[in-house]
Amino acid sequence: GFEGAQMTDWQPAETAPKDRIFLANTGWPWPVAAIWNDAEECFVTAQLEGNLYQGKNDPAWITEHERDVIGWLDMPEVPRRG
Repeated sequence: GFEGAQMTDWQPAETAPKDRIFLANTGWPWPVAAIWNDAEECFVTAQLEGNLYQGKNDPAWITEHERDVIGWLDMPEVPRRG
């Protein structure tokens, strides 16, 4: 599972799944959500972009096409309402 995952738990990039979303190590200080893009034949990630608008914090998510996934972890399970 994800809880207690350490850097040694990261799986090698060449084994990254192409059928589901996972957490990717792309060299940033934090993991990012990633999924395979068949059309571009690369991984697509959601990256947080920091901006300022009129002096106020204005973060946004941007989509990046990543060709350099260093490692990966399965996404953690989230509690379901029910």
